[in-house]
Amino acid sequence: MVQIVGKFEHERSENFEEYLKSVVGEEHADKATTFANSKPILEVQKNGDDFTITVTNEGKSNTTTFQLGVTYDETMPHGATMKSLTTQDGDKFTTETELPNGNKSVRVYEFTENGITVHLSDEKTGAKATRYYKRM
Repeated sequence: MVQIVGKFEHERSENFEEYLKSVVGEEHADKATTFANSKPILEVQKNGDDFTITVTNEGKSNTTTFQLGVTYDETMPHGATMKSLTTQDGDKFTTETELPNGNKSVRVYEFTENGITVHLSDEKTGAKATRYYKRM
């Protein structure tokens, strides 16, 4: 099994800006563009059954702590709090998030020795994106 705990630096994205615009709508296109062009750092920690993911981006940090298989409140970078559930299958975490409009967003984190590949998908629009992070 691959080491999941660690610090990861954003390298590149595919279709991320388009994905964000389809999910948040054109009225928030400027914020989506700014966020899509950012270079966040992810840190994954484990303490007992608790996982903590901290995203640091442009001097701001956002931390989420959860247990696998247990629904939790997740505060998104834009400040909204949503219900999420994360499960593990081998070297992958899958996080399903219920959006305020009833839509569901899915993130699949594939951990490797070199980093993380995050696959994002939106149930309603069918939009998809991929983000790549290298292990620091």
